[in-house]
This record gives sequence, C-alpha cells and structure tokens, in this order.
Amino acid sequence: MSNSALKICVEALSLPREMRADLAHRLLVSLEDDPVKPEVEDAWKDLAEQRFENLKKGRTTSRDAKLAVRAARKKLCG
Repeated sequence: MSNSALKICVEALSLPREMRADLAHRLLVSLEDDPVKPEVEDAWKDLAEQRFENLKKGRTTSRDAKLAVRAARKKLCG
C-alpha cells in the first residue's frame, strides 16, 4: 500500500461508524462494472428505511435469516 493510501486508510478508520459504512459502500460501488444510477440507489435506500420503520413500529415482523433462506430454497427447489 502506498504512503498516500495508508494515510487515507488511517484517516478513514478514525471516522464515525456511519461515515465509514458510507465510505465503504461508495468504494465497493466504484469497483462494479455497471455503475448504479443514483435514482435506483435512492429507491433502494428509501425502501430499506421504510421497511425498518415498519419493523420498529410493529407493522411487520422479522425472521431468522437461516430460516428465511431455507424457506426460499424449499419454495424454489421443491
């Protein structure tokens, strides 16, 4: 790793958690071949926030990820 990359890394690691997550997301997206359109990314973010609000307000329930994947596989594969 170059000195400038190391310096950026050290600075990034000192950011608050939410800012590090946003930076990590942006870096990962930058590696994709097909850039994500901002309006599509915004729509996914809005949907995630809406689902989280519904969960917090008791309008929906959560399931264990392993059970959800198992149920999906059973539906798809029979």
